[in-house]
Amino acid sequence: MDQSMGAQEILKGVQPLVGQVIPVRTVQEARPRIEFGDAYVVEVNVKGASKVIKALDSKFPRDSSQSTNHLRRFAKHTQLPETLRSTLIKGEPSSQTIFALIMPPLPDVGELRKVLAPFVPIPPTPDAENPSSSAPSTTPDEISLYTIQVPLLPPLNVPQADNWSAKFWPVVFNPAAPKANIAPPPQILTRTHESIQPKAGYYLALAFKVADEAEQSGRGRRVGAVVVDSELESQIETTGDDAETRWADAVVAVAGDARYSRREAGAMSQSELHLGAGPNPASETYNPDLEGGPELHALMRVVDLIAGVRRQASLEEERPHLNPLEAYFLSKSESFSEDALDESREHSPVAEKYQKTEKEAIPRSSSSGDSKLAPRIRTREHGGYLCTDLDVYLTHEPCVCCSMGMLLSRFRSVTFPRQGRMMTGGLASEPVVAPTADTDEIDEPSKDGPTEESNDTASQSNREYYGLHWRKELNWRALGFEFIENGSSDQGTEKVDFHA
Repeated sequence: MDQSMGAQEILKGVQPLVGQVIPVRTVQEARPRIEFGDAYVVEVNVKGASKVIKALDSKFPRDSSQSTNHLRRFAKHTQLPETLRSTLIKGEPSSQTIFALIMPPLPDVGELRKVLAPFVPIPPTPDAENPSSSAPSTTPDEISLYTIQVPLLPPLNVPQADNWSAKFWPVVFNPAAPKANIAPPPQILTRTHESIQPKAGYYLALAFKVADEAEQSGRGRRVGAVVVDSELESQIETTGDDAETRWADAVVAVAGDARYSRREAGAMSQSELHLGAGPNPASETYNPDLEGGPELHALMRVVDLIAGVRRQASLEEERPHLNPLEAYFLSKSESFSEDALDESREHSPVAEKYQKTEKEAIPRSSSSGDSKLAPRIRTREHGGYLCTDLDVYLTHEPCVCCSMGMLLSRFRSVTFPRQGRMMTGGLASEPVVAPTADTDEIDEPSKDGPTEESNDTASQSNREYYGLHWRKELNWRALGFEFIENGSSDQGTEKVDFHA
């Protein structure tokens, strides 16, 4: 009870950080790929242009995985780039013909010429005044196919589209097209951002309180993690309760760093060798032999705590040492899980292992007067799975290993302070760019890449920017956000580089 009261006193003293939440650009936005491929150009009759498209699509179906909607299917003589006119136009341009683009992947040349034969212009007869009415049509072997280079991915902005149109082939810029390939859908990003912004300052302030406990215990570095369920936030709002005082009810678990608690080969851990309270002396430097493993980092520990509740771990299982705030939130989640499990068993005559999990995924909501809000952490029996759709707030940018663990745990979003960027982090995709206050500017990729905010940030060029959030290769998982605190510097505050 004393520990619970102490945790509640800490929560009462939490002062929210004041600032704004901005999306972290994906690595595809920060370093967009520019790929080119070969395409064929052929001159066809204007009147048969629509039939050409139907014939080509019927004979050579387009690859649905490769979007080429940014490339015009046809180009008039006046629309051709200067670099192509001398090659494609022989003699005087004809108003009766137009140039068609055969996009990659390229079909067999022989088969392509057979399809195009009925639509290409007939060469003029030797006797122009008395043309033969029975003049044969163009044979496939006589059809001229020209190979050109075209951009395979859509342009990111209007200047890039104009540049490509002047050099390669007419290109269309669609503002939504590049975002669909390299960034989260705007509606999803906006909805998540609006959900996170109001209380992000509270959750990050709590994360720093958790980090303080971890540091003062001597068991880890000053790193903390807070996991929030957005559904609980919505329930607080719909019940009409004071969201300013009940924000902590949406927190399902917290965890601090515990890297110095690992025992190696039966020897005492670094935290056990450190007598008394206060930061562990090992935190003043970086010694990989004393840093433990990523499973003791704050993010992985909070995932482990949630997993224990999901699988309804018994009290007999070995539990890690918990700091007051960690124990407080875990006890709240466990008490709900036990009540829900007892109620499920009481009302179901079916054996537990045969019970379906798709029903009653969300337990009945509590009344506005009930201080215990349900659900907290759903067990597997109630539809809970990993950390699906949960939000995590961190004091520091997580390391590459923890970033991958976060993605595999299926979090909805991750938010960390800009000052918490780490040289070893796995989420940032580029150095700090200016301006930072206008998200529209941030979302618009520059032609020459990001610009450094000052000479002080030049050292960031030595770090790797993995941008592991929202990656196509990783099945589009987790939206990344940075919290920019008002009046704070963009520079990191850590004196020692370490894996968070």
